[in-house]
Amino acid sequence: MNFLKRNKTAGKYISSGLLKTLAQTISGFIILRWIDPKDLGQWQSFTVFVGYIQILTLGTTSGLNRELPYWLGKGDKQLAMKRLKTAGYFITSLSFVLMFATILIAAIFYLADNLSLNNTIMLVFAFSTGALTIQTNFLGATYRSSKSFDKLSKIQLFNTLLYFVFLPLVYFFNIWGYIIYQVGLALALYAGYQVFKPFKVSYKFEKDQFKALVMIGFPIYFWNYIAGLSRTIPRLILVLFGNPLLVGLYSPAGSVNAAMLNLPNYTNRYLFPQMAYKFGKTGDAKQVYNYAIKASKILFIVMIIGASFFALIIPTIFTNFFPKYIDGILAAQITIFSGVFYSINALIHNALNSLKVYKPLKYIVILRLIYIAGFSYISFLIVDDLLLAVSIGAVLSEFFNLFNYLFFFKKVSHK
Repeated sequence: MNFLKRNKTAGKYISSGLLKTLAQTISGFIILRWIDPKDLGQWQSFTVFVGYIQILTLGTTSGLNRELPYWLGKGDKQLAMKRLKTAGYFITSLSFVLMFATILIAAIFYLADNLSLNNTIMLVFAFSTGALTIQTNFLGATYRSSKSFDKLSKIQLFNTLLYFVFLPLVYFFNIWGYIIYQVGLALALYAGYQVFKPFKVSYKFEKDQFKALVMIGFPIYFWNYIAGLSRTIPRLILVLFGNPLLVGLYSPAGSVNAAMLNLPNYTNRYLFPQMAYKFGKTGDAKQVYNYAIKASKILFIVMIIGASFFALIIPTIFTNFFPKYIDGILAAQITIFSGVFYSINALIHNALNSLKVYKPLKYIVILRLIYIAGFSYISFLIVDDLLLAVSIGAVLSEFFNLFNYLFFFKKVSHK
């Protein structure tokens, strides 16, 4: 009965996440028809830097993401709450400091005539929203139980609706309406997480708990970041050794692959705390191994079916809707299968994090970089087409990297 309930909750959470992604994609295409590219580029020139402020969390959110379910599974709720309170205190303080610093810096630049009034307002909104997102990510890490994920599903469905409810703002107020649209969505998501947060506790900073969160969380954050960064290597190869046309033709391949990865992304968000909880409860790494391998098999079947379906319909979609990108059809069809293997690799990557085993990750990530460069070069020697070469290289690198993940995962869980 509990198994069925857990799987029903997982299905609702993943489905609501995919629905939210679909709404985001559709609304995004609608918005592009209304906003001038120059205005949009001006706003995005500020938002592009916002992601980098996540490093200021020092991995505490990633640490809590692992530690909270682990210690709850181990039955030590007191320690779990100490780490939650410490992380909450640090993240909340950091967020407000960043907001205050943003307003202060923006005011100084404006008074010194280094920024126009419009750019000053954009700077404040962009970085303040980024600071708020830090708090939202932290709150998201506190949703660990099946009951909590059920609440997350409802929050995501509500936000899915808002993607369309807020659209008139963009239509009537153009770029400023779009900025309000973005801020409104961020505020709504934060409010939902705050209202339904599973642990109603007062935050309190403890130095020892903070140090433990950083020691555990920063390696998780760092290797996740590097692993994600390695996915951009094919595009980098095209930039360095190709030309702007090839980069443009590869864009649909990257977009389709990113869309495909939404399913494993939401799946991993659900499975990671389940694995950490299981390890905390049993202390048996083999059980985590069996759980992850079983989930990997199911995910692989779903992903290979989905990839095959998209590969079949891509020619029709490109021909009818994106005729300028026809020369990128084969690259998109090939690249999409790299996402199949990457989804399994990401799941096992999270399983290793749940066991607090970080050492193999440096070997795996380095090998991935070698694979993508090596297989792209070999493929280019064979097909003499750089666009196809990086697409083939992406698939082969993820395929062979899967064996690295399986080897190290089995080795550390069966010792």
